Amino acid sequence: MAAYLSAPGSYPKPLQKPTASSVTASPLAGLIQTLQDRVAAKAALSRTLKDAFSDPLFVLGITMFLAGFISNIFHDEVLYDLRRSPPPTPDGKPHYAIPHGGLYRYISYPNYFSEWVEFIGFAIAASPHWEYNPPWLFVVAEIMVMAPRAYKGHQWYHQKFPDYPKDRKAVIPFIY
Repeated sequence: MAAYLSAPGSYPKPLQKPTASSVTASPLAGLIQTLQDRVAAKAALSRTLKDAFSDPLFVLGITMFLAGFISNIFHDEVLYDLRRSPPPTPDGKPHYAIPHGGLYRYISYPNYFSEWVEFIGFAIAASPHWEYNPPWLFVVAEIMVMAPRAYKGHQWYHQKFPDYPKDRKAVIPFIY
């Protein structure tokens, strides 16, 4: 509908200053032009999707996206389980616990790491050769915002829990 409404000459538009083309053009001509545009766009899109799955970078990106997505849900559920059934505390203060399982064995914030994997995968699938920058800019912005939060949270865990695993990193396994 939006394509039809914005198609030049499809019909006289009451909010625009009338011009010769908008007044004299046939609404049928505008509709035919819009249909032609849509058929051409559909053919180009279907050709792109068909070719995309033969591109190893696209497949890698989609695989990374799905792996990150599933991992993110799993690790969020580990945290939700800690919050759903906290053991009672005698002083009534909030209960905090050390999460375990999955990537929590290696890092304090596997949900952040999983989200990075997810959106790096999306960026690879959407723009494998960096020709389209917004997905990559989103990944960079996300890492720049989340990495310091993960580091501070990691420090908090070490201060709050004397028995917190010493070899566990903040957000990137074995590295950071």
